[in-house]
Amino acid sequence: MVAGTYSLVSVAPVSTARLWKASSDTRNLVPKLIPDQIASVVLLEGDGGVGSVSQFNFGEALKDLKYVKNRVEAVDNENYVFRFSVVEGGSIGTKLKSSTIEIKMEATSGGGTKTTVKMDYDTLGDSPLSLEEAESIVGGVLGQTKAIEGHLQANPDAYV
Repeated sequence: MVAGTYSLVSVAPVSTARLWKASSDTRNLVPKLIPDQIASVVLLEGDGGVGSVSQFNFGEALKDLKYVKNRVEAVDNENYVFRFSVVEGGSIGTKLKSSTIEIKMEATSGGGTKTTVKMDYDTLGDSPLSLEEAESIVGGVLGQTKAIEGHLQANPDAYV
């Protein structure tokens, strides 16, 4: 087993409050924005808060993957931090023993948002994830945020 960390950062010209509010509606919004990647999101347990479990069912663009189940570990609405663990599906059980992803949003001086997506993981084998594997996982999460950013830019009255 090898522990590892990987992160990506993105900056968008959308306010942190709007991006956070829209991201809190991922279950409804993301399947509409990128259905080829996320076909549906189903809340399996809880109300969406800490301890809740959701299943993200992947679309045609992700043929090698069927789904992931995520458990919400932390939601900090004041500091714009959301953390979840992948409990089933994806690379869990094949390449990874565990994976926790944190999404942190920070206001920029120009009124936009800096989003950092960080993954901490433990592999099943004796080597870390390759750069491509880590980037694929973290980039997929960040891609959802970027889709939401694009939606907010195109719809300035949404999630105000």
